[in-house]
Amino acid sequence: MASILSIGLHFTALLLTTKILAHFHGTHPGTIVFSLLLAVVAHLLEILIFAYALRFMLSHEMIMFSTATPNFFDIFYFSGTTYTTVGYGDIVLIGNGRVLSVVESLMGLVLIAWTASFTYYEMNRKWIENT
Repeated sequence: MASILSIGLHFTALLLTTKILAHFHGTHPGTIVFSLLLAVVAHLLEILIFAYALRFMLSHEMIMFSTATPNFFDIFYFSGTTYTTVGYGDIVLIGNGRVLSVVESLMGLVLIAWTASFTYYEMNRKWIENT
């Protein structure tokens, strides 16, 4: 469910960015800043979606962390390092829950790549059309 919500959120953020960028003409630097800022916000919200899913699963004893009693910040931190595929390893899932970290890291990889290709396409289109 977290994967589906993240994809929907990401699609919506990129669609919104496209619509807003259509109102700018030329290579205004604000368009680059806006695009990247919205992408960062979308990624943070996607990490938050996964963190809430992990918190829900933890509270229902469906998963376990290496930390005895992780608070929400610990879970958000784990989610962020997993999503970005940094994976420091100081907090990890134990047992069958480890599969979730694979799913989240794959989602992060795909969504970050989607952002990179979208940003490249939009900036290339704007710069080529207006130079």
